[in-house]
Amino acid sequence: MTEVSTRLYWLFQSLLAFVPYLLGGLLAGAIALAIGVFLARFLLWDWLLPLEESCLLTLKGWANPTLDRYMTALTWLAQGEITLPILVATGGILVYRHEAIAALVLAIGLGGSWLLNGIFKSLFRRERPNLWASSKRPMDYSYPSGHAMSAISFYGLLAANLTQCLSIPLGITATLATGLTLGVGFSRVYLGVHWPTDVLSGWIAGGIWLGACLYGLIQIGGI
Repeated sequence: MTEVSTRLYWLFQSLLAFVPYLLGGLLAGAIALAIGVFLARFLLWDWLLPLEESCLLTLKGWANPTLDRYMTALTWLAQGEITLPILVATGGILVYRHEAIAALVLAIGLGGSWLLNGIFKSLFRRERPNLWASSKRPMDYSYPSGHAMSAISFYGLLAANLTQCLSIPLGITATLATGLTLGVGFSRVYLGVHWPTDVLSGWIAGGIWLGACLYGLIQIGGI
């Protein structure tokens, strides 16, 4: 009982030490998204929107049932139905190996990307692309892409943890994480549910959030 209490105490202390990095990452990601909106709406809108529409229509021209299935599968890799079970399984392994701090930050990384995404979707309220009829188009707002943010932050942290705690070579984990991130983002544009700049902004903000989580994890000795 004493050992458990001691572990919980140090886990709580580590969480407190991580808070500044958490807040800094959220703030930096928010600033990046706000700058993206300013540039798009006030400086680049006249040529950016036609370019995005052309990109979406070009990808629509490539569409076929087989590619649709692959893109739908890629999209699912960044949804909670997939990421949460992976989080629980990986977190359990990390806790078993006495790496509870890394498990906690992995959960914070995923939750933080969801938080940023929800806040900015509500603030900016950019409409989804509506260039062709689709029953798969989500009903919420478009900017930024939550799938892109979740993919880069969650799979990036997962790659770092698998390398550090399970000794899987970084070349393997980083390559897989990068491939998944790019694939998920591309699938969102291919399926016509996001503008390309939604995905790009999601990657940038998610990358900043990932960097903050990794830096904080290193500083508190969790990696």
